Amino acid sequence: MGKIGLVLGSGSARGLAHIGVLKVLQRANIPIDLIVGSSMGALIGAIYAKGIPLEEIEQPFQRLTRRWTITSFFPAPHISGFVGGSMLERFLHTFLKNTDFCDLKISFTAVATDIETGEEILLREGSVKKAIRASMSLPVVFVPVHYNGRLVVDGGLVNPLPVSIAKEMGADVIIASYVMPRPKENAESIKLKKKNWKIPLDIFKRDNKTRLPNMKKMFFQGLSVMENKILEANLRKTNPSVLIEPKLGDFKSVDFHRADEIIKSGEKAAESVIPTLKQILDG
Repeated sequence: MGKIGLVLGSGSARGLAHIGVLKVLQRANIPIDLIVGSSMGALIGAIYAKGIPLEEIEQPFQRLTRRWTITSFFPAPHISGFVGGSMLERFLHTFLKNTDFCDLKISFTAVATDIETGEEILLREGSVKKAIRASMSLPVVFVPVHYNGRLVVDGGLVNPLPVSIAKEMGADVIIASYVMPRPKENAESIKLKKKNWKIPLDIFKRDNKTRLPNMKKMFFQGLSVMENKILEANLRKTNPSVLIEPKLGDFKSVDFHRADEIIKSGEKAAESVIPTLKQILDG
């Protein structure tokens, strides 16, 4: 059967679908020999690699509220990012505490980006909590992390679905879960809306029938386009054995309070590929 690798992609709240994927793989008795994660995928992967039961992983996310999201992403006065990340760090501590990579029960790698050089950084030693904080540090949103002398940010910038890393780690069969919206899908949520502008001076010539999407929507749309282009380029080099893409069109990147629904979407998508996966493993 060979070594089975699980790759969990970036995606903020949409990444909670990875929990549903893991639930289905566990029910189907699919063993996981190694995990590679980027951003939110790194968080879910690290927690699972530590050996925490899935129901104990699921429950804290199910308790998250809209208020928690607002508080966690509340702007902080820092030159390098809108959010300092203290709330996020406290949440990570509930799962990872002082866990070191050598304590993990499954071989695990987190992917991050050196913001100064643009290099892909593989985090495999030291504090798991600090590695995950680094892998999740979306530029401009979160303050970057100093990690082994480097200034490190979100892994999705260079490798949103790090299939190539799982291959390099020796995986013979690679199961990949990708939850970022495709550009067309994400564009549906930022369609220009009509607005009646009253402009007193004719000197201002503009289209009064529409208005531009807000900055947040434009940011995430831009991120979606960038990550999908990187994904396409990377998949031309290394394809997973099975690609799981939960249908998450209605979910936004900050919808942590909708954990139940997102997790179920992950389960549904994973269930649909189990027959194909078993054929690959039996073959």
